[in-house]
Amino acid sequence: MKRRREDGTSRRLFVGNLSLETKAEGLRAAFERFGKVVDAHVPDDRGFGFVTLESPAEAEAAKAATVEVDGRRLRVSDARQSTRHVWGRPDLEDVEEEVSVEAAKPNFGLSGALAKDEATGNVYKGHVLKFTEPEDAAKPRQRWRIYVFKDDKIAETLYVHRQSAFLVGRIKEICDVLTMHPSCSGQHAVIQFRDRHLDEDGARPYVMDLESTNGTFLNGDRLDPARYVELKHKDVLTFASSSREYVIIKSDGS
Repeated sequence: MKRRREDGTSRRLFVGNLSLETKAEGLRAAFERFGKVVDAHVPDDRGFGFVTLESPAEAEAAKAATVEVDGRRLRVSDARQSTRHVWGRPDLEDVEEEVSVEAAKPNFGLSGALAKDEATGNVYKGHVLKFTEPEDAAKPRQRWRIYVFKDDKIAETLYVHRQSAFLVGRIKEICDVLTMHPSCSGQHAVIQFRDRHLDEDGARPYVMDLESTNGTFLNGDRLDPARYVELKHKDVLTFASSSREYVIIKSDGS
């Protein structure tokens, strides 16, 4: 499909918290009350989309309003402007071309905090961890990463193939992935690699909400607490009311 280029005055908006049932037509209809919709795009099964309005004034009105589609209150913000096309997050296929370069970069602060303290069992730095790694926990053989998006820009890259588990939350002393939004819990969720399939791919990533107050969301749907759910290539995680999106990427894309 040929993508529409910007005309210099239109404004592209990022729309989050979409139902997986919402299509581009529904998104377009919801924003037509603000003005002329130049373009609307909803990637399949991602829980977000993009709308381009004809003028900055129309875009500002949309951002200031409460917009609901399919029973969900949408998160509307400015999207990153691209010189190549109006809609769409930076192509993840393009990002994949940088794998060999990124693999040599430092760890961006991932601390390996979930390594057990030999003296205290499941207590680490004075905090009782809210979960214990399962018996099938394993460090993955394949390269997995998480691209953290803020306002449709890559804010951080997390190299999650370097250990078997990553604690997500607000407690700086013990969490590997910090989510400092006030709606997030101290120990919010865990990303756990498990070797359950006994195939050549090795350990695969799972996510479990640690009974957080405001929930963990996978592709827009809230997860049941205290249950592991397998993560797939290009899945999108969000935590509580934080606007940051965590896109799961497998190096070979399969």
